[in-house]
Amino acid sequence: MTEHHDPLRSLFRQAADYGQARAGAAAAAHITERGKRSHRRRVAVAAVGACLVLAGGSAAAAVLLPEKPAPIGPATSPSPNAPAPSTTRPPASSVPTPSRTSTPLPPPVATPTHVPVTPGPPPATSAPPRS
Repeated sequence: MTEHHDPLRSLFRQAADYGQARAGAAAAAHITERGKRSHRRRVAVAAVGACLVLAGGSAAAAVLLPEKPAPIGPATSPSPNAPAPSTTRPPASSVPTPSRTSTPLPPPVATPTHVPVTPGPPPATSAPPRS
């Protein structure tokens, strides 16, 4: 079979010849630089992702945690001119009276203010016996 002249085929051959003439392996330094550049990008993306996760978690914790309590003043000793705190009970009129439908409260239990300490057995010594 005879081949007839195809213009598209000749253009493809010219393109292939041109590509082969220009083709060549890239320098090792160029390939290494591309690898380092892609590694830096991956590390930067991972760092940005970690920062976003940390910031998002902190924001969520700040929203979900309860508000801060009211500040407490500094601990100082009372001044000599301040009155002593009262240890008396409030007047009987301010104590609520139990209603008929509620169960009566049990009497208060007296707790001892001082518990006597009984001496125990003497502590054991770990001295070796004399020979």
